Amino acid sequence: MQHHPIQLRQVVVADRSPIFRLGMSSTFKKRYESVQVHEAGNGEKLMQLFNEHAIDLLIMDDLVFETELRPLVKKLRLINPTTRILFFSDRGEEHFLSCMPKGGIYGYINKKAQAAQLLEAVEALKEGHHFFSQELLIGRLL
Repeated sequence: MQHHPIQLRQVVVADRSPIFRLGMSSTFKKRYESVQVHEAGNGEKLMQLFNEHAIDLLIMDDLVFETELRPLVKKLRLINPTTRILFFSDRGEEHFLSCMPKGGIYGYINKKAQAAQLLEAVEALKEGHHFFSQELLIGRLL
């Protein structure tokens, strides 16, 4: 499988919680000074950001807007097929597996993860790899 690294210039953090978005944005700005971080608290804002910017990475809660994931991911993929999508959820790995849209999802980590694991996931996606939390992988193997 060929991996296609990307430049990380435009990131969107999509979550209903303004405090969560602020924390994620702050984490990115500290680690990646040249990255422009956008925030979306609803589907309209997310679509607007995708239409206005060439988004490299989307970090999004799996139920961010209480929308069906497959159609949302499909719409985002039509706008920008190269965007790396990382789901970040607190609903558990089994929920993620049951609703994971096929195609276009590069990774998943639990919101309980430490910042180091988030940054590890981002680096993997930047390099063109997928990233799934150890909890998810171990749960699937056992």
